[in-house]
Amino acid sequence: MGKHKLLYWIVQFVAWGILCGIIGIAAYIQGEFNFQTSLKLIELYVLLIFFSNLIRWVFIKRNWFNLKLKLLVPRVVAMSFILSALLMFITNASNSIFNGDEWLSFSEFLVNTLLYSLFLIMWSAVYLTYHLLQKSRLQEIYNLKLQASQTQNELKTLRDQLNPHFLFNSLNSIRALIAIEPLTAKAAITTLSSLLRSSLILGKKSFISLSEELQLVEEYLKLEKIRYEERLVYSLKCKLPNAIQIPPFLIQSMVENAIKHGISKKMKGGQINVSVFYLGENLIMEVINDGEFNENNNVGIGIKNTKRRLEIIYGNKAGFEIKNIENKVHTSIWINKIELTEKHYESSIN
Repeated sequence: MGKHKLLYWIVQFVAWGILCGIIGIAAYIQGEFNFQTSLKLIELYVLLIFFSNLIRWVFIKRNWFNLKLKLLVPRVVAMSFILSALLMFITNASNSIFNGDEWLSFSEFLVNTLLYSLFLIMWSAVYLTYHLLQKSRLQEIYNLKLQASQTQNELKTLRDQLNPHFLFNSLNSIRALIAIEPLTAKAAITTLSSLLRSSLILGKKSFISLSEELQLVEEYLKLEKIRYEERLVYSLKCKLPNAIQIPPFLIQSMVENAIKHGISKKMKGGQINVSVFYLGENLIMEVINDGEFNENNNVGIGIKNTKRRLEIIYGNKAGFEIKNIENKVHTSIWINKIELTEKHYESSIN
């Protein structure tokens, strides 16, 4: 028996038991309580449970839960009145046959019928309210699951957009080397092969370790170093535990953006410094590069995707910033420490 059905029967037995108990106490106070009275109360108790359960059966079989109130209320009132009249007829007949009691007068029969109708209507209202609350709860759970599924699908789409974008930029870099430096281009293809293998594996995960992300960034920078040679100088600094989990391609996307919009546009190249550290209550992933960020230009797909992914995963517990400071572009992502320790990082989206 499920917990909801068990609760239903417990409420049935207790609620009608309390009502019959109150009637019994009233009879005792008036000095009318005896063995026959107890039998009558047991009979009433059984009939009330039977008829209220019959109402439940009608609700389910006739699908009254989906009716509008203006259609439901008259049905419930009419059924409660009919069942109450039937209850009074059965109890009167039983008392007359087994106890020799006289039948109730029409007015007494009608008053008692209306009284028990009221009890059954109240029972129906409580049962219907409980059912609607359960239905609302199940619908809320379904909506949350649907929203989570849509969120996961959106995250997958955003991650899938990063890989082609990343591959396109890398192939452009190698194409520029083939004609002038074929040996360097060959080495670049080998590096790209290793890089793509890593990115394809990591791209299937919702979260990766900080060490995996930094290894991906280092391979990417090595590939770009082949192309730019002395025009590109870079450094990676991280003294945090490698087990820290972050969404994949966050730092790599910032570095890629620094190469594309910063180093590649400067005749003498420039420097890229990647740092990961704690600042107050936040994890900071920062990329500093030579160049200038034009706030009037539309941001690329990498930045848009990064902002959207952070918003979906962390809400207002993370953020993305890019600004100019002393002739350098500072790009950073911050994530609250609590989010790093409380989230479950083993989910995977294929």
